[in-house]
Amino acid sequence: MCGIVGKLHWQPILDNNPVYKMSERLIHRGPDEMGSLVLENISLGFRRLSILDLSQKANQPMSTSDNRFHIVFNGEIYNFKELRKDLQNKNYKFQSASDTEVVLNSYAEWGPKCLKYFNGMFALAVWDAKCKKLFLARDRFGKKPIYYHINNRREFIFASELSALTADETIPKNISLEALNCYLSIGYILSPMTLYKDVYKLESGTYLLVSDNGNKVDKTKYWNYADSFRNKTKESESDIAEHVSYLLECSVKRRLVSDVPVGAFLSGGIDSTSIVSIMKKHYSGDLHTFSVGFKEESYNENSDAENASKWINTIHHSYLCDLSGGLDSINTAIDAFDEPFADTSLIPTFEVSKLATQFVKVALSGDGADELFAGYQTYKADKYYSFFKYFPNVIKIALSQLGQSFSNSQEKLNWGYKLQQFFYGSMFNNQEAHCLWRNYFKPNERVGLLGEENKDLVYDTDPIHIFNKYYDDVNDLSYLDKNLYVDCMTWLTDDILVKVDRASMRHGLEVRCPYLDVDLASYAASIPAELKMKGMETKHILKKALKGVLPDAVLKKKKSGFNAPVGVAIQTNGMDEFRAFNKYVFDKKIAE
Repeated sequence: MCGIVGKLHWQPILDNNPVYKMSERLIHRGPDEMGSLVLENISLGFRRLSILDLSQKANQPMSTSDNRFHIVFNGEIYNFKELRKDLQNKNYKFQSASDTEVVLNSYAEWGPKCLKYFNGMFALAVWDAKCKKLFLARDRFGKKPIYYHINNRREFIFASELSALTADETIPKNISLEALNCYLSIGYILSPMTLYKDVYKLESGTYLLVSDNGNKVDKTKYWNYADSFRNKTKESESDIAEHVSYLLECSVKRRLVSDVPVGAFLSGGIDSTSIVSIMKKHYSGDLHTFSVGFKEESYNENSDAENASKWINTIHHSYLCDLSGGLDSINTAIDAFDEPFADTSLIPTFEVSKLATQFVKVALSGDGADELFAGYQTYKADKYYSFFKYFPNVIKIALSQLGQSFSNSQEKLNWGYKLQQFFYGSMFNNQEAHCLWRNYFKPNERVGLLGEENKDLVYDTDPIHIFNKYYDDVNDLSYLDKNLYVDCMTWLTDDILVKVDRASMRHGLEVRCPYLDVDLASYAASIPAELKMKGMETKHILKKALKGVLPDAVLKKKKSGFNAPVGVAIQTNGMDEFRAFNKYVFDKKIAE
């Protein structure tokens, strides 16, 4: 796991190493080594977090023996040993035991088609010195980030993080009001937008080719998750449960491959406990697990995590946060994110990563299970919607306002907040309602924040339009499958995985997500929707798959979420803590 940067240029530049300053900004992502390569048309930079093959032979940038292909690679390819054997059968020679060299030779052999063979998480760049082509790619769900900028001199600049990219002073920093509008609405910025007008994120499951002296930039979607939803399995319910259990175990085993210690985040819920229990079967070393809670009772799951740890027999480490003493810990966590980001769970994710890195370099997490197997309360809200949609809007408005008056309670996800969100969303059609359950500021409120002169922009670039485009891709799917797909393309990629990557890599910790294994995720999509959520029971098929793996206390545990009680530290001014935190981050980031 590392940080990568690069600058492609077609004319001579004065700076002997134009990516050095960019690489310096990524020291937290790769504290172990720094490398660079300056060629005629491209400069590549790299920061290394050593996980596989700790020797110098695995350092980057890495080149093929004929010096045609050169790579910088951030991520892990879990099936690299199998691919290595395939390539050796094709007479490829290897100098290291790293997955990077496998990725490099895979591109040399198969070109962009190599991506379909990779099972893992990655952001990578390969320069073909012979054809003068730059290949940039990102994994299927977008676990690893790439930002890029193209200027009027046809230079192409990329980096793992926005702050590293903008270390290149040629890049303009003009704030994107469309991105701010998106942030104020949903708390994060949807790809390919970024905080700046002329900087973009490469979308998940996508690769980009730059050629013809910078005149040609082609972007291709190489993986369409929607296809997996359309190929429904014909297996029986019991066989499906067994299949899920098998694929999850395979996924966890793949993610234990490491030359440094591996641990896990453990909350005591279904997702993380299932991961840890499987790890215990297959991990030969001391298994360390980590949890973070808060002094406020409804925000503290440390006791559940400790109980799960005792049941599995891990070496558990927990930490109790106290946000009532001031803003320092909140601000430190916010600073790990280059762009405005308002998911309050960034704080405990930041803290648990800080705790874990004292003992391990790699941690497994349960992220992705909710999006694959319908674990969120929003999927219950979707079912309630079918009844309440017939209520007159005047009643919905009154009930939403009633909820708002009680939503500033210090209890996590209190009923007042849920009432407020549900009845506001229920005034729209069903797919817009699903997206609005997580809405922060309404359009008229965003006009007040961004200025009356931007009223048209606020309505014309409302993120609901982007959500609707994703819904258009899957009009033929069932109601639940549509929502699961859209959540994976938006909420998972641009909120959950951004949170995990930035918070963990700020501490030089690699986090692996077994539930997002391509085999498991594809199979989960193929499961009939009525088995993912049966009646009002979320994660029905997953619970059945884990029946013999987890105790009933874990299987029946109510979903809690990983939010932080930010309201004890910041002034809410009568708002619920989610909106207050959104506004706090907005003021802090934009003022800076």
